[in-house]
Amino acid sequence: MDNPLETSPQTQARITAKAKEMWEADGRPGCGPQAYAEQASELIGMESNPDAGQIPVDSPVPLDANGQPIEQAWLEENLGNPGGSQDELDDRREVPFATRQEEEDALKNQ
Repeated sequence: MDNPLETSPQTQARITAKAKEMWEADGRPGCGPQAYAEQASELIGMESNPDAGQIPVDSPVPLDANGQPIEQAWLEENLGNPGGSQDELDDRREVPFATRQEEEDALKNQ
């Protein structure tokens, strides 16, 4: 298989022909067919490899049944009350613990 990043003379000829075809279809504007070269290159690339981008990729984070990412509970630790000890609830931890061991240790220390 040819390297898709290298343009062969045959591919370059197809790109030039496609750019001229697109330029003529637009009514031959003053910019010339060279202005259509990049778009023609993309179209020729899609024609050459129609299955590109069709390989499924696994998500790096776990997803729930609706396809939404599941964040770990410990990520929420920094979202507490930033105002300090203004009432008795500020000294309590408001989010779940990351592990049962952390929860057990915290409850023993209270």
